[in-house]
Amino acid sequence: MPSLQEALAVLLGAESEGAREVEEAKAEAERIKKAANEKIAMERQRRLNGAKEKAKAIIESSRSAAEEEAKQILEVGKMERQRARRRFNEVVEAVVDSLVKEHVAKILKSKEREI
Repeated sequence: MPSLQEALAVLLGAESEGAREVEEAKAEAERIKKAANEKIAMERQRRLNGAKEKAKAIIESSRSAAEEEAKQILEVGKMERQRARRRFNEVVEAVVDSLVKEHVAKILKSKEREI
């Protein structure tokens, strides 16, 4: 019987050892899983930060381009306004003279009808 008891003791020892190794494996798997999740989270954050920086650069570039275009539009508007002012100054006297002559002609014509 001692060999049966020895076999039983060995089996119980093996069962305990197996349970301990299973628990160690579970703990190791949990550590690996946790480390992988942390690594994934860090990589995700790194990519997110990179995307944010890229977006900031695009926004700044767009803002700069829009400001430059606005300056150009303002300059073109200013030049157009100056051109219109010069053109107006060139023709204003002739237009006023023409309007005055037309008005005087109408007045004279109406006076002739009255006579």
